[in-house]
Amino acid sequence: MAIFLANKNASKMSKKDVTYCKESQIGLQIRMAKTLERVRANSSLLNTPLCLLALQIKGSLAEECIQIVREELKIKGINFHFHFWISDDWFCADGIPGIALPFYLFNKEISKLEKERIGFIEGSTKIECLKLIRHEVGHAIDNAYNLRNCQERENLFGRSSLKYPKDYIRKPFSKNYVKHIRENYAQAHPDEDWAETFAVWLDPKSNWKEKYKNWKALEKLNYVDKTMKSIRGKRPLLKNKDTVDEISTLGITLRTYLSRKEKIKSKYKAPIFGKNLSKVFSPGRKNNALSFITLNERELCIRVAKNTNQYHYIVRDVLKELKGECRDKSLTLKMPISQTRETLIQLLSKSTLHYVKQGKNKVIM
Repeated sequence: MAIFLANKNASKMSKKDVTYCKESQIGLQIRMAKTLERVRANSSLLNTPLCLLALQIKGSLAEECIQIVREELKIKGINFHFHFWISDDWFCADGIPGIALPFYLFNKEISKLEKERIGFIEGSTKIECLKLIRHEVGHAIDNAYNLRNCQERENLFGRSSLKYPKDYIRKPFSKNYVKHIRENYAQAHPDEDWAETFAVWLDPKSNWKEKYKNWKALEKLNYVDKTMKSIRGKRPLLKNKDTVDEISTLGITLRTYLSRKEKIKSKYKAPIFGKNLSKVFSPGRKNNALSFITLNERELCIRVAKNTNQYHYIVRDVLKELKGECRDKSLTLKMPISQTRETLIQLLSKSTLHYVKQGKNKVIM
């Protein structure tokens, strides 16, 4: 509206221009009203205890995926009808042959808040949801048939009794583990290795015999295959329908839930460049810093890895953070290209060592 009023020829506007102007103003008012309405709705939602949220599994993507996974088990001849409930995360508790589903999957507005505040929604797509359900069913079937007490399994996967870590350092190129859900999660703990291996085995599209040929992980897949054949047609030993942290028992508000999650996330994802970035780049319209890094990424990675004696994948993680900052802040080069390259290598080397020292290369459990 202000643009039209500032125009020297505003007094000469045609009827068509005036109509367009009024329609634009009305459109703006409608958008502002909708934004205000959403802010108020979100404020009310954030102050709602989790136990009072209106949630329903029926008709959801998760329900569809559960039916698919149950059918996959049936095709394999496994007589295991796992139960499920809504909680605050994806998990399967020890001693329970069922799985928990996170509440944010069952409300669109909550999903939006999860995306805005945390950065992603775990299990929001059909492919990812299926992967996570297969993984949790791997834990549930472990409980149902008491499959842990086996020396051969311990030799292959490790001891289930090992304490769960708060975080772990992934090895993305290791062939000892299957690759299934993100962050090489099979490497986190022997029981997660089992669940991930089971999930790959269960997936009818995984082609695991061919994909993992000549991998150490194939031994684990063959063990899962043998174990599942041994329980085919048998009833579970454990049949309880217990739940843990069922949504109706959780009194914390959505605001508190998100704040706690953000706090954990910020510990591992705090800025690693700080003011040092201004030595190499500055805000500008050209926004060519991102292009420069992308073009020189291979050389930067090789030289920084050599300088710091760190794996290339760790340097790439740091470069990914840097590219994100360049994109978000529209940064541009402030020095000649050759000087920029050398200064940036020094900055990246220092930042990579700091990244590792602060434990930011670790994956949160």
